[in-house]
This record gives sequence, C-alpha cells and structure tokens, in this order.
Amino acid sequence: MAENMKKNSDASGRGFADGFRILFPAMQHPYTAEEIEAVVNVMKSGQGQTQGVWLKQFEADLKEFTGANHAFAVNNGTSAIKLAAKLCVEPGDEVIIPAYTFCASATPFGDIGAKIVWADNHPETWTIDPDDVERKITSKTKAIVPVHLLGNPCDMKRIMQIAEKHGVKVIEDCAQALDCRIDGQHVGTFGDFGCFSFNSAKTMTTLGEGGALIVKSDEDAKKVPGLRCWGSSPYNYERERYWVPAMSNVDMDLPGVWPENFCIGEPQCALGSVQLRSVTANNNILIEQDRKIQALLKDTPEISFPTVIEGGRYVVHQYIMHFDGSAFGKTRDDLLDLMTREYLIRCIVQYHPLYRYPLFQKLGMGYFDCPFTEKWWDNSFSFPWWCGISDEEIAYMTDSMKSAIATLKA
Repeated sequence: MAENMKKNSDASGRGFADGFRILFPAMQHPYTAEEIEAVVNVMKSGQGQTQGVWLKQFEADLKEFTGANHAFAVNNGTSAIKLAAKLCVEPGDEVIIPAYTFCASATPFGDIGAKIVWADNHPETWTIDPDDVERKITSKTKAIVPVHLLGNPCDMKRIMQIAEKHGVKVIEDCAQALDCRIDGQHVGTFGDFGCFSFNSAKTMTTLGEGGALIVKSDEDAKKVPGLRCWGSSPYNYERERYWVPAMSNVDMDLPGVWPENFCIGEPQCALGSVQLRSVTANNNILIEQDRKIQALLKDTPEISFPTVIEGGRYVVHQYIMHFDGSAFGKTRDDLLDLMTREYLIRCIVQYHPLYRYPLFQKLGMGYFDCPFTEKWWDNSFSFPWWCGISDEEIAYMTDSMKSAIATLKA
C-alpha cells in the first residue's frame, strides 16, 4: 500500500489507525503524475475555476463513457440525487429505497418532504429486491431508487418492468458503480436518472468530492443547469448593452422549486477526464483481487459473497462478505475480535440498515418490513480494500480468516 495512503485519515473512520498490519485506506489508489499535472495546469491557466471549458469536457467524457443522453457534473453524489429528486418528487410522495445502503441514497428525498419506504434486499445479490419493491408500491409511489451497492448491479430489467407497469420514475444510485454494466449497458442509463459519486473512497475520485447526474429525457435535461447553479442563466433576448439590466438572469426553471449551488470546480473536472481513462483498468484489478480471495476461501463455507445478475459486470467498490457461525454459536463480532486483535487486520462494518439510524428514527422513518436484511446484516463485514493489494497481503488476510474461524469452531 502506498505510504501516502497509510498516513492519511478521513471522516468515515476508515483511514489511518495505529496498531494494524493491514489497514482500510481512505483512497482506492494514489493519484498519478498525469492526474496531478492536470490539476496544476488548471491552476496555472488563469481561467475561471468553475463552469468553464473543463466542465464541458468532463461532461462530454462522461456521456461517452456511460452512453448517457445527457451528463451534468456536480459537487458530490448527494447533490446528483437531490437534483433528480427535485425533478420528479414532491412533498408527501412515497419513494422506495433499499434499507441497506449509504444514507445519501435517502436523505435528499427526506429533505424535500417525501415519505421513504424501505425495501428489503435480495438474498443472493444483496441489492434491492424487485419483488419486495412491487409489493410496496402504492398510489402515492412516485419513484424507485435502485442502488447498485458496492459495485453490484441491480436487476434493472425487472425493476424497469415494474416501474413502467406502475408509472413511476426510476432514479439509479450509481455512486459506487462507475463502469458497472448489464449486457454492456452502463448502469444509470436504464432509469430516468443516474447518480454518480467521485468521493475519495470510490474507484475514481475528483479531489475527494465530486459527482454527476445523467439524464434520459431532453425535457428534464433542460431544467438541470438552472437548478444546479442558483437559477442563473443568460438573458433570452438580444440586449443593446450587455450590462443592462445585469450580466445574467436569475429565474425559476421548475415552478415552485428553489435552485441551489451544486457546481463542481474546474480542477476537479480536469482530473475527472484523466481518471476516466484508467477507471476500467483499475476496476479490472479489483475484480481480479476478488477472484483470488474467493478462490482462497472457496472451502470456507462459513463465508459467503453476493452473486451477480446474469450479464452483469460488477466493479467491487468495497469488499463485503457474510459470516455464518450459527452452527457453533459464534457471530461476526466474535470473528472480527480475532481478525482485529490477533491478526491486526482492520476489517470494518459498513453502514447498517438505515431505519436503525437515529436520523431516520427521529424523522418518523424507523418503521421497516425487511425480514432478509434484519436476518442477514448483523453478520456482514468488509475486508480492507484498495486497488493493488499484493498477493502476499491477500494470502495473509485469507489465511488469517481461515485460522480465526478454526479457532472459533474449537
């Protein structure tokens, strides 16, 4: 692991910590010299640092990479989701969101006054269960939010059938799934909207934060620039003096919806264009790492992994697995006690079901009907994960896992 990755920390608690042999780094991989140069060149250019030529280039590159009709770069993935929410959800509407996901999949909808309905996860893929989605649709449902969690694609063909049958919008949360595809089609392009994140924990990052919204409809796409940038726009008529009445207009593109500032900086956009060139190669490294770990643990029935839908390309954003020690009365916490204390491997537990968090409970969203998630989640955890884990580190982690399980059995 690169030294700069070992020494840095982040607010999530996944970064540097004393006393571990294998850590959980804050970034998937360090920046390359080419990526650093791209940022420095923007700084040296003397041009404006936002809403300029690099933004246009990055958005064009995102369109080409994903095959989207329209792409808009924003300051983070949460803003992308909030833009999508503003375009199709109103206060009082119901939105179906998987209970097991990062909180940003849900908070933008709660913020605009929608009612969140928690969907269960599928027992095999661990992504949103389409059958449970259809069971929970009502006359008030306006949107479904399938989350391609941890880089594993949802069953979008089935979800789109359900959405079309019931006349609801689909907002794909692709925050952890750049380069994730189904039969060659990029996730985010199946539904009405696709939302991406370039946070430092992702397989591609634009200086720690960043995101993108891709839009299917031409009509919806027309409304995004104003919503993204204070409602600011050029005057739509010829002016005798360019400064009269002011340099630009401020208007409301969507009746009753206040615009906000979701703009991303030019250095971030320049970096994003460069990183897009290597994201597939980096994801291939992550996939190969996953194959090695699964092969080394294939004779360890207590450990299981999610399946991938037919035709799906997964990208392994984080490395989650499930432990079943019920045959000998042990839990995930017993296993992680050994992994962290005896073998000095900093395994972590990702976010737990959102209905358990105080934020959602305080806002009246603590009700749930998710039997699989309740049964499954408390015994799931993640290995340390980054792009470029050595074979020696993989062997140490898997050997330690097998040894720890043998100890628990004894």
